[in-house]
Amino acid sequence: MKKALFVLTLFSSIGFFNPMQIFSPQLTKLMFYLCICMCALLAVTDGRSLRGIDYPRKSYWLFMLMIAVSTVSATAFHPQSYSVTLMSTLPYFLGYFFFWIMLKLALPERFILKWMFIGCLLAVPVYFINLFSFPNVVFGEEFNLDTSRGMLRVPVFFLEIMAFFLFYGINQLLLGRGRKNLWIMICGVCTLMIFMSVVRQVILYSMVLCILFLLKRSSWTKKLMVVAAGIIVVVYVLPMIPAYNTMLELSGDQLEENEEKENVRIGAWRYYTFENQTNGLTPIIGNGSPSFGNSVWGNVFDDAIEDNGYLYADVAWAGIIYLFGWTGFAALLILILKAVFKRKIPEQEYLTYWFVFIFLCGIGSGVFIYYNSIISIMIGLYLVFGTNEKNSDNNPQLQQPV
Repeated sequence: MKKALFVLTLFSSIGFFNPMQIFSPQLTKLMFYLCICMCALLAVTDGRSLRGIDYPRKSYWLFMLMIAVSTVSATAFHPQSYSVTLMSTLPYFLGYFFFWIMLKLALPERFILKWMFIGCLLAVPVYFINLFSFPNVVFGEEFNLDTSRGMLRVPVFFLEIMAFFLFYGINQLLLGRGRKNLWIMICGVCTLMIFMSVVRQVILYSMVLCILFLLKRSSWTKKLMVVAAGIIVVVYVLPMIPAYNTMLELSGDQLEENEEKENVRIGAWRYYTFENQTNGLTPIIGNGSPSFGNSVWGNVFDDAIEDNGYLYADVAWAGIIYLFGWTGFAALLILILKAVFKRKIPEQEYLTYWFVFIFLCGIGSGVFIYYNSIISIMIGLYLVFGTNEKNSDNNPQLQQPV
């Protein structure tokens, strides 16, 4: 039962790819809420005890507390009812609560990886179907025509999990595990999908971290060879790719614009951390979540976004500060950093690089804001803190085969 609910939760976070837009946004959220709530019910009634599980309790529960406190803040300091605030906060609360649920359910690591991988496998044909069928969108929500980066920008489902399996594949290669060609192919497909997303920061962070991961255990000779190969690729190969040249030109144009006016993400950081605070208390406890289209505050907020273009989903860390205060930001930051610096067995070293990737993406994307990304991050936290060697010895269920 709990395995089936995990699979349903994972895929409900992306609306089951929403073929032909058969699910409305409201129904998509409702399915996600139901899956999470059923998982929570099972975790409470049939979950394991967490007494012997070493996870960052203080920082995690402090962050959950700040989500709860922010609901009071939203109603006290903004024209938005408490019931509306609860509904707008629910995706955050349930999304981050999934970490505790995973700890309680104690699912086998191998099972989790299998279904995450299946999700990525399904996302590949889904992407290309949408690419070749545009302007008809077969899977997911409708999206606008955007060729500013040299090719049609089509959303890639499970993009952060693509990066996850890129690091996982590299880890398997470094461990010298069998089926070397298979791991190379997996890394190649994940790299392709990351590039096809044309999200520049995702491409940059994942490629730099991959190189660092590959070079970590290599001899100086191999390191020099990789550096030389990288220079050749950057100087001679990439300039032959039209999409690369377009993205490079776009970045150059934006840098020139930034000399005349402030970069939109820098402006968003300033706006959500300092300028748009309501009083002296909201920077500490947060403003709460505005409900767009359902409250006076949400409508005013939406109008402001249209005027200045500042989306807190574009700057996730700043968004966390605005929503849940510097206290919530500090708690989540500690949680992520502990996932990075926790000592891991060699088989889980890839998680260190993935969480560095997630941390960096939070500077200029919405990884901590969108609930589908939050679910992926909570699964990653479970793999770090819930399935480590010590806990696995105490819980043989974690090691059972799929």
